[in-house]
Amino acid sequence: MMSYTASKTWVSDEAKEYDLFAKIRDNMPYIAPSSPFTPRTWAEWISHRLRMKEEAHREAVRRLEIKEAQKKMQTKEAIHSPLWGKEIQDYLSCVLSRESIWIPSTDSRPGRPQAPWPTYDELKHEGYHRNKSGYSRFPPLPRVPGNPTVNWKQRSPLAQFPFDEVGRPTLTGEELPPETDDMMMSLVGKELLEELDS
Repeated sequence: MMSYTASKTWVSDEAKEYDLFAKIRDNMPYIAPSSPFTPRTWAEWISHRLRMKEEAHREAVRRLEIKEAQKKMQTKEAIHSPLWGKEIQDYLSCVLSRESIWIPSTDSRPGRPQAPWPTYDELKHEGYHRNKSGYSRFPPLPRVPGNPTVNWKQRSPLAQFPFDEVGRPTLTGEELPPETDDMMMSLVGKELLEELDS
């Protein structure tokens, strides 16, 4: 069924191009009134557009040639999955083996519910003013899963793991004494550790 309120009139490509030229020509006194490089007549406009199309075509051909050359130069190496596909089910982070919410497993950790991803409203809560409110610009806290119709403010936050805590100072004002590890000294070298201490 045809809509009578949104009907369109066919316009030729030449008429569309001339309308574009007329719009640019009318704005030229405001954009570049004394520029000798802007096309002022229809013939100059067509010549300019033709040069731009040719330049775009040359650029596309050049990119295609570069892509083909890169394909020929690349060696085919098999890409293996991390840890050769071994799945570790200890619920620790992959990088430092610490308790964290950032684990590859999507299974719920025993004794701890899996926090759902924050809603859009929770992510944008207080927006740029989060820093002034004391929350800082960090992702929202993981919260206890519940009924999706319940507002996120009503769900209590889960206790964070020490590795996941952000925005809190780790020292209480006094520096902790540095750890001394004899095995590390033998592996790294006593001279390097002494240089780092000074």
